[in-house]
Amino acid sequence: MKTKIPKDWNIQGGQVKTAFANSGSRAAYQALGDNKNTIIFVPGKSTDSEFSNTAFASLNGSPLPDLESPIAKFTVKTVDGLPTLENTFYDGFASAAQELADAVEKYGWKDAQRMIATANIVNTSTISQTKALNILDRVLGLQTRSFFLELAVTKIPAPQLVFTVDEYAEGSVQAKVPEMLEADLISHTETRTTKTLYKNVGHIAETEEAQMMASHNTMALRQDKTIRDMARLLNSQIATEMETATDVSGSDWGSLDATYHNSVYSPSSDIQGVVTTIRGNGFNVDYMAVHDRVATDFLTNTHIRGQGGQGPAYGQTVMALNQNVINVPGFPTIIVDQAKTATIATVGSKDAVWLGDGPTIVANYENVQGGYRGWMIKSWKFPYLSQAGAIRDLTGVSA
Repeated sequence: MKTKIPKDWNIQGGQVKTAFANSGSRAAYQALGDNKNTIIFVPGKSTDSEFSNTAFASLNGSPLPDLESPIAKFTVKTVDGLPTLENTFYDGFASAAQELADAVEKYGWKDAQRMIATANIVNTSTISQTKALNILDRVLGLQTRSFFLELAVTKIPAPQLVFTVDEYAEGSVQAKVPEMLEADLISHTETRTTKTLYKNVGHIAETEEAQMMASHNTMALRQDKTIRDMARLLNSQIATEMETATDVSGSDWGSLDATYHNSVYSPSSDIQGVVTTIRGNGFNVDYMAVHDRVATDFLTNTHIRGQGGQGPAYGQTVMALNQNVINVPGFPTIIVDQAKTATIATVGSKDAVWLGDGPTIVANYENVQGGYRGWMIKSWKFPYLSQAGAIRDLTGVSA
C-alpha cells in the first residue's frame, strides 16, 4: 500500500523518536542511493543546533540531517490521555513531501528525481510562483516611461566640458537707393559666450552582506533605475531651460461654454501668433512641446477636432491621445512630456536650445575596509537657450 505522509505523529510516553521517522529515513536513503537528496525526519533534541523537536532534509546522499534545512517543528501535546507529537511544516513541506512520495510510487526514483530539487517538486505551480517573482522585479519602483524633450534641442558635442557660442548681428540692406548716391555700409557685431557643462551623478552602494543575502540582484535593479533617473533629470533640465523663453499670454484651450459645451477659445490664434513672430525673426518652427494636460485640451478642442469629431484633424488626433509625438495637419509637431509645466505650450525651433553633450563615465568600485561595493555614473550636460528669437512660451493655455 502506498505510504502517506502523516499529519500527526503519535508516540508513547517518554519516547523521543518515532518509528515512522526512523524507518522512513532509512527506506528513503536506501532507495535513493549515494549522492541523492533524502527526506530525513529526526524528532527530538538536535544537540548540535538551536533547534529542538525539528525535522530536517538530508542533502547529497548523507544519512545525517542538514541542520540548515529545517522541515517541520514538533510539539508534544496530550490527547485522550496520550502524549501526541504534533507538527507544523515550514513552507508547505507536507504537500511537497507527499508529492514526492506519489512521484516515486508512479515513476520510480530515477524519473521522480528529475521532478524534485531539495525535496521540492518542480511542477507548474512552482514555475508559476517563479514567474510571479520575476514580475515582482518589475514593480520595485523602476521607471519605464521614456523622455522626449531631447527631440526639441540641438546637441553640441563638448568632450572638453566647455563650448563657446558665437553670435553675430548683421544690419539690413538699404532699399530704394537713389541714383548717384552711395549706399550706407551695413553694420555688423559679434559676441562670444563660453558655457561650462555641469555634472549629473548617480551613486549607489550596497554592503557585502546585503548583496549575499538579497533574494534579487538589487544592485542591477538599482543601476537600471539610476540610469533611467539620469535621463529623467536631463529631461527636466531641458524643460526648465525651455521655459526661460519669452512669455506670450495665451487662452485656456480646455475652456467650454456652459450651454453647448463647445470650446471657447481656438488654439490656432495663439499658436499662429507666436509662429509668425518666430518666422519673422528668421527661424523655422519645428515643434510645440506641452504637458499631457495641455495636449489633451488641444486635441479635444472643438476648433481643432470639429463638431462631433468630424473636423479635418480628427482622424489624426483621436488615435494619438496616448502617444508622445503627435502630428496634426496645419500645426508644428507636438511633443508631449510631463516635465513641461501644465499651463505652458512652448513653440520653437530646434536651433533655439542647444544641449552641450559631454562625456559619460560609469565606474564600479569596492571598499574592502568598509565592506561594501559601489557603482557610479557621471554625465556632463548643459542645456542652453542660445537663440532667444527662435522660441516662445504660450502661457495660460490650460487650467
